[in-house]
Parts: sequence; structure tokens; C-alpha cells
Amino acid sequence: MAVSTVGPGTSPDRAPVGGPHRRRPWLGSRRRQLVAGLIVAAALGGLLYEGLTNATVYFKTADQAVAEKAQLGTRTFRIEGTVMDDVHQVGPDTEFSIYANQVTVDIVAQQQPPQLFQPDIPVVLEGHWQGAVYIASTIMVKHSASYSEAHPDRLKPQLPPTTVGAGH
Repeated sequence: MAVSTVGPGTSPDRAPVGGPHRRRPWLGSRRRQLVAGLIVAAALGGLLYEGLTNATVYFKTADQAVAEKAQLGTRTFRIEGTVMDDVHQVGPDTEFSIYANQVTVDIVAQQQPPQLFQPDIPVVLEGHWQGAVYIASTIMVKHSASYSEAHPDRLKPQLPPTTVGAGH
């Protein structure tokens, strides 16, 4: 009489279960899963930090940018100031100065300024320091409430017409 040995993990018709063909987990070992999780968490934390710091400081005024010039280095940031009366074109660049709180900054803008750009108006520029000059890649004209007060007729076509009378 033949004796069959069937123990745990074996069956008479099949190879032992849990043998050499064991499936690996999707990300491998627990260590790999932990490292992957830490990398994802660090990336999300970095993005969150950058987003919050950029949102809290929308721009620096000209005097703040000059005072923090060493810390800012050549990093891109936004600067705000009022355009002075020295605007001129040098090839494709626009050169001018801005001021805020008695501090003046020389600007070289690597683009044509927007249509509303002119002396004595506030602007926000995006760019970086290059030596003593701020190199601007973007010029944004700041609008104030005085525009609508000075030109109320330009805003009327955008307002819905009002009806008077007829049961109201």
C-alpha cells in the first residue's frame, strides 16, 4: 500500500503552495513603500510651501526689494512702484525707473510695455535682479479707482440697462 504524504501547503495534484512562484507586492518591500510615501509627502509639502509663500507676498515695493536685494539674489519675484519720467527704448528693450517710498530702481524690460503704460502710474513687474538693475520679463499696469472716476462713460456700455416705471 502506498502512503501519500499530504501536509499543509501541499495537495496530491499540485506543487506546494507558497513555493518559488510567490507574487511580489506591487511596490516591493515595506521599505520601498515607506520611501515612496516619504518622497510624495516631501514633494507635496514643498509645493504647498511655495504656493503659500508666493500667495502671501504678491509683490515687494521698490524700497523693500532694494532692502532685501542680497536675500533675493537672482530669484524671480514681483516688484511694485510708480513709473518715472525717463522711459525710453533701447533696441527691443524698454528702460525706465520706478520709485516707492523715496527709493528708485532702474528697470530693463525685455518686452514692449502694455498700452496703458506711462509715467506716473503704478506698475507691478515680474523679473529678477541682475547687478544693480531689475530685469523685468512681465509688465502689469495697476489700475486704481481714479480710472473709473476720470472716465465713467467708458464703463457704461458694460453695465446692464436699467428700466424705470411700468409697475416698479
